Amino acid sequence: MKYIVMDIGGTFIKHAVMDENFNEELMGETPTEFEPEKFLAQLVSVIKSYGDGYGGVAISMAGFINPVSGENTDYGCSERFTRYNLKEELAKQTGYRISIENDSNCAALAESVLGAGKGRSTICAMTVGTGIGGAIITDGKLFRGKSFKAGEYGFAVVGFEKDEDGNTVPRYAKATSVLAKRCSEALGRTVNGKQVMELIDSNETVKEIYEAWLSDIAFCIGNVCVALDPEVFLVGGGISGSARFMADLKARTYGLFEKLDEYTEILPCSLGNNAGKAGALIIFFENYGK
Repeated sequence: MKYIVMDIGGTFIKHAVMDENFNEELMGETPTEFEPEKFLAQLVSVIKSYGDGYGGVAISMAGFINPVSGENTDYGCSERFTRYNLKEELAKQTGYRISIENDSNCAALAESVLGAGKGRSTICAMTVGTGIGGAIITDGKLFRGKSFKAGEYGFAVVGFEKDEDGNTVPRYAKATSVLAKRCSEALGRTVNGKQVMELIDSNETVKEIYEAWLSDIAFCIGNVCVALDPEVFLVGGGISGSARFMADLKARTYGLFEKLDEYTEILPCSLGNNAGKAGALIIFFENYGK
């Protein structure tokens, strides 16, 4: 049996057909519509473009998602993801069984079954990309929490800072997009995350911004590890492919949290862009079987 899988992001919808062994074919990518009505119609169109005869549709997307009801209660998420109950609407309009799960949860679950977390009993994962997301897995099962917000490390306070008006406000671990923005502002020209990494050793201003940004992520990871004692902490997102970043992150985290290196291993995710779709299919199998 084959299944339609979709990894829905704010910029692109990545979709494909995947078999029960997670082999992909007929991969495609579509710019994500912004208006909720157009977005819903777009998802229906993508699903129907594959034709009939599939076992169902497995979806990975942003939000605080109840995988049973399909309700997405993420107030910070785009309205296109939350206006409709996509699980119900897509089932009604396509006739397929639908599963929907948070994208970070999907990626972490895939890593636990197929990737860097395979064979580990307790896993925490963090995605460092356009935002900070994450997931918690114990004995192969997602821990979602009462409101399906478990693992949302981007909400963790790592310190305090001054806002533009001089008020003291909470400081949070920031995504790579914020790192690039801060460095771009300091340099007076636009740089991306990869360019930031290349400038660290030659530009003192970039190095200072990077070091502060890195410390906030290390504080967040270390505190999660102290609370949950995972066997492994996985780091995903494009920047996790940088050996320099991973080495710096490990050194900073283990330097801040004494003896943590004896209990929790910090590793980069290994599945890349395929993790979300594979994890979505794992969730589908948990809900409906193969």
